[in-house]
This record gives sequence, C-alpha cells and structure tokens, in this order.
Amino acid sequence: MKPDLLVVGAGPCGVSAALWARSLGLDVLVLEGATSPGGQLLHVYAPPLNFAGAADGDGPALAGRLGRQIEAAAVPVRYGDPARLLEAGAPVVHTVAGERFEAGAILIASGVRRRPLDVPGVPELEGAGVSYSATQDRAGFAGEDVAVIGGGDAAFENALLLAEVGCRITMVVRSRARARGDFLARVAADPRIELIEDTRVTAIEGEDHVQAVRLEGARGAFSLPVAGLVIKVGVLPNSEWCRGAVECDPDGYPFVDERLATSHPRAWAAGDVTRPPLFGLAAAVGQGALAVEAIRSALKG
Repeated sequence: MKPDLLVVGAGPCGVSAALWARSLGLDVLVLEGATSPGGQLLHVYAPPLNFAGAADGDGPALAGRLGRQIEAAAVPVRYGDPARLLEAGAPVVHTVAGERFEAGAILIASGVRRRPLDVPGVPELEGAGVSYSATQDRAGFAGEDVAVIGGGDAAFENALLLAEVGCRITMVVRSRARARGDFLARVAADPRIELIEDTRVTAIEGEDHVQAVRLEGARGAFSLPVAGLVIKVGVLPNSEWCRGAVECDPDGYPFVDERLATSHPRAWAAGDVTRPPLFGLAAAVGQGALAVEAIRSALKG
C-alpha cells in the first residue's frame, strides 16, 4: 500500500517532517541516500548556539538523536539508496537501485552537499593535502602550515580546529568573511590564524602532495607555501534527481511558494534544498513541519 507521504531526505528537515506527519496521522516513508540520518549535521563539529532547546553536543551527536527519534516514532526509513528520478506530474520516485515508490505526496528534503573548488590541482591532490574536513584530517595536518578556503561558519570552525593541533593557518576568503560573530572573534584573537580577504585561489601546486596555493587578490598574484588546504566554499543542492519534474532556479534550487509547494502538482520542498532566506537547523526543522501541514491540507482536499 502506498504511503500518504514520501519524504526524500533524512536530515533535520526530513526527520522533522516525518515526525510531524506521523503525529498528524499520515502514513509516511522516508528515503535517505546515505547510510544514516543527519545530512549536513554530520559535518558540523561545533554546538548549534542558535537552536533553541538543543541538548549539548555537536552535529553528529544531534544526527544520532534524530535517528533515535525517528526510530522511536516507528517511521520506516530506507537508507543507502539515493533517489534518482521524480516523475513529472506524478508522485513517484525511482531510486538508483531500481526501486519505485509512489505516494500521495512527495516532500523534497534532500538538502545540500559541499561545493568543490574548481581550480587546477584539486582533483589530482585530493587526499594528498587537499581536504574537505579538518575534523577528519587534522591529525595529519598537525603542526603544519595549512590554508582554509572559505569565509563562512564551516571555514572558521575548521580553522579553529586546526589551530588546536598546532597548525599555522591562512584563511583565504574570496570577498568578505560572513561567519557568525563568535567565530569571527575567536579567529581574530588567535595569533596562529591569518585572514586574507578579497582573494581567490587560482591553482594548487605540488607533485605528489600539496606544496603551495596560488592566490590572486589585493596583494597581487603570489604563491603561498602550505602543506595542505581545507576547502569550505559553500554548498550545492541535492536536486539533480527532481530537476526534470520541478522548476528550479539556475543553481538547481527548487522554486516554492508560501506553502512550500513546487511546480509539481504533488510535490513540496523544504529545508536547505530550497535556498531558504536563512540556512540553519532551526529553519530546516520549522520548514519540515510547515510543509507537512500544507501537504495534509492538500491530501484532505
């Protein structure tokens, strides 16, 4: 029997939606391409200071709580099989493994992923000094000169993590830093971290391992010797699977109206995948709930 609602994505938005759907009496199924819930929470290693009521813990700890909540609510989740296609005009999703799921309505809550740095040297040296996570790789960078590319919360958080293991960090920001205030203050107070704004990366240099980063900006063009770099330059929407069925902006974020409805007659979208006015845990959780209420109203006719 087909569920009332198929939620694609088990990040904060998708889990919130599933819990609300269950509490409102809707039969719900969640599809998650990863092997566990949490989405971008799995890459956040600072407590969410602006999420009211959150228990102590970092992103992975919160992701674990999401998993326990959805399990306790007896919401079925299919892990490890990403969505491949949303049918145009019909609430049907096909997965990479060849499964077909039909529901009364679809909620696109597939979130975002890390944006790569598209310059020479990055693909060749990934894993040989090019990293996307200081949390995973900082032990190998300990005591070294490292560049962190990006100006948001994630970049500043990664710079501070590297400073904890004795690295000397140069933060390279294409325009201006936009991290939250406590990160800005902590970086400004740390003598191990230098911030260079209005500067872009043009290439990564090195044969078998990163040796330098080529930069261009207010200081002109120059080579910065480093043993590694961490890339934190934003995100991309996980919407390739549904772009043929819903109208999206040029960057691939689905358009939604005030009720979070897409151009598809039976699909709604919520959370980071819609490029909301405010990215964040609280916004994603709230949008998941609002989308479910709109979906319930639509299903009731």
